[in-house]
Amino acid sequence: MKPDNKRYITCPFCSLHCDDIQVEVNDNRFKVISENIKDCTSKIEYFNIKNTSNLTAMFKNKKITFKKAIDSARRMINRSDDITLVNHGTDVNGVRSLLNFAASYNCVVDHVNSKYLYRNLGIIQRKGYMATSLTETRNRSDVVILFGNNILKKSPRLIDKVIFPKHSLCTNPKSRKLILVGDFDTGSVKKIKSKHHVKHLKTNLNDTPEILTKLVSEDKLSKNLEEIRKTIKKSKYLVASWTTSDFDKCHDPDYIISSISDFILSMNKTSRAACMPIAGSLADATSSQTMSWITGFPSRVKFNGKSFFHDRNICNGEEIISNRNTDLAIHISTVNHNKVMLNDKVKNIFIGHINSTFNIRPDIFIPVGNPGIDHQGIMFRTDNVVSVLLDKIRENDLLSTQDVVNMLSEVDD
Repeated sequence: MKPDNKRYITCPFCSLHCDDIQVEVNDNRFKVISENIKDCTSKIEYFNIKNTSNLTAMFKNKKITFKKAIDSARRMINRSDDITLVNHGTDVNGVRSLLNFAASYNCVVDHVNSKYLYRNLGIIQRKGYMATSLTETRNRSDVVILFGNNILKKSPRLIDKVIFPKHSLCTNPKSRKLILVGDFDTGSVKKIKSKHHVKHLKTNLNDTPEILTKLVSEDKLSKNLEEIRKTIKKSKYLVASWTTSDFDKCHDPDYIISSISDFILSMNKTSRAACMPIAGSLADATSSQTMSWITGFPSRVKFNGKSFFHDRNICNGEEIISNRNTDLAIHISTVNHNKVMLNDKVKNIFIGHINSTFNIRPDIFIPVGNPGIDHQGIMFRTDNVVSVLLDKIRENDLLSTQDVVNMLSEVDD
């Protein structure tokens, strides 16, 4: 009898971490057979082993043994005056190993997307905001507002898993209303509109604060805005969602996020409303949660010989490297499918998955496995309240980030 080579996986490649994706594994290659969203399928299958995959360690663009790569990296680390660790996405144990390393070498530890994290945290620190979870949104919301333009591309299953699922505990998903504010893709909007109640306010995101002010006013509005205002006023559980990177090109991203938070607070005077920011796809939530447990801070920390301290400016990894205030950058990337930008003004050690690409070749490249594909791992979903287990689906000799970083810092479990 032919063995059953079909199984469900938890996807590590987006902050939703969907656990209902079925793959078929043959000769250590996997194919998505249950997911019909092109963006998800291509992102998952990108991590297959290919002819172009780099399964071998490299030193100055030459293939070397794994042992020589570890030895060379250790020598580079010991000769360095200052080391900066940059997390491009790894699992809980990977982050823990980075902090262990930092405690041994007095390093800065930062996540490549921390600037987006601090935009949301800044509102919490200055004002506080009312937040909700994916599950609450799925089961209780009756109106959802999405702000942005790429949020549905970065989290393609937000629609069918959270906003318009087949089943919901407390509300009828078919009666839920979706409001899109921003420059959303016309084709995607048309597709969603064909099945659901959708209003698209196509506008420049810079106008978001003004639009929200109008929606809570008694002023006379355009037909489209008036319909949206009526929908909002009738809502019993309104959820506002965004991904911070969508505001990158805006004049004042912080002000836009603050205006959304203020809008939600005003809605709570007469009904229930909450914010649900969507984290980035580079295990951002996993990094911030693990860092917070261990150091008390979500990112941008440095070990000073006794303990970790935090300063969002002094410990900004991107600024440290670009200003050459460090001489060695160690990059960790196990879930990133985009090209990683390295700075040739400093030495670079790259610990990453086998299909990693760069703008320049790192001084040392050490291949590691993907959590959820090559080894088990734990990651946090975007709402920070659920951690999920990721299992391995293929057999190879690739070690985990934790294994390799612990070898470099000579830390044993």
